[in-house]
Amino acid sequence: MDASEVFRVLEKSRDAMVQTLTDLCRIPAIGPTAGGEGEAEKAKRIEALLEGLGLKVERLDAPDDRAPSGKRPNLVARIGKGPKRLWLLTHMDVVPPGDRAAWRCDPFDPKVFDGRLYGRGVEDNGQALVATLGAVKAVLEVAGTPARPVGLCFVSDEETGSEKGVRHLIGKGLFAKGDLLLAPDRGSSDGTEIEVAEKNLLWFRVAVHGKQGHGSRPEVAVNAARAGAYLVTLIDATLHKRFRATDPKFRPPGSTFEPTKRDANVPNVNTIPSEDAFCFDCRVLPTVKNKEVLEEVGSALRGTEERFGVRCELQVLQDESSPPTPEGAPIVGELQRALAAARGLKGRVVGIGGGTVAAHLRKAGFPTAVWETIDQTGHAADENIRIENLVGDAKVYAALMLGTR
Repeated sequence: MDASEVFRVLEKSRDAMVQTLTDLCRIPAIGPTAGGEGEAEKAKRIEALLEGLGLKVERLDAPDDRAPSGKRPNLVARIGKGPKRLWLLTHMDVVPPGDRAAWRCDPFDPKVFDGRLYGRGVEDNGQALVATLGAVKAVLEVAGTPARPVGLCFVSDEETGSEKGVRHLIGKGLFAKGDLLLAPDRGSSDGTEIEVAEKNLLWFRVAVHGKQGHGSRPEVAVNAARAGAYLVTLIDATLHKRFRATDPKFRPPGSTFEPTKRDANVPNVNTIPSEDAFCFDCRVLPTVKNKEVLEEVGSALRGTEERFGVRCELQVLQDESSPPTPEGAPIVGELQRALAAARGLKGRVVGIGGGTVAAHLRKAGFPTAVWETIDQTGHAADENIRIENLVGDAKVYAALMLGTR
């Protein structure tokens, strides 16, 4: 069918979609790992919105004793029957707001400034979540039903590993071979980038053990802080020197190795610490195996032990890799056609260093595309979206549902 009437309905729905996004982002759906209570309240609100559209909602909740309800919600709504279902997967959880003083508004009371909506979760992943709802509403209103089977997933736990979210759904056998999967959770400002590959994810923690002592008696202590400082810089320099390969498809083009979290040690200045611990966040090109990176890290640990007389422990926190989605996969072509029809854009494939639910889906054998139009403000203070993107992206999702050519 001609999608122009659906697009007109979406233009008229602009204010309503902004209000829906504002209401949802007033619910701080922070996961237990980050100190929150989870996504239960937001899931209730989304479930009510889906039922208001006349859709039946399936609950595929994952058990989690850390949440007050004892479970993490995952919502599924299906429209139509048949093979090759188009799935749109968004996540309900958000990260903590950080320094609230750095925000121009209360992060959990979103406000509009100069055509942008500010608030925690408006971009990651609220814009896509509400745009998919808006697209379904417009298609149902104008066409009565999509031109193909459609499935909507609203998952938990994306920000902390997806064990209670999309990985749980994969284990339940929700997706079928031949389905078209889109995870709108990363994009570019101009809306042309279609993500088809992600770098390997490797997080590790190193603990350096020495011997505590008085600051005036270093000869009877083994200073873990000094050995740790040396080891951080050694690992950093070694990995960047060893793994120099680049791939222009990715942003940035090379592997990245970033020292991040550092644990507190002694509370006072005049005590030599017996322990120093730090973490690295590594995003590694798929041509490099995470095992190779860990071998280099292990060598650095052994050398530091010999040099400083300390004991070093390596703990792998995350070790994930996934195959790329083929550039000729059906979902990529469908998305490129929808972009052209709805926005007059020419989509191009890219790879990224960040992680999305697509990695888990690809690893399970489901080619998945990642796309939306954002300025990548997620996780930062003053996270925000351009309101025009909320409507523009909804048009693309609607075009996908209608099979627009």
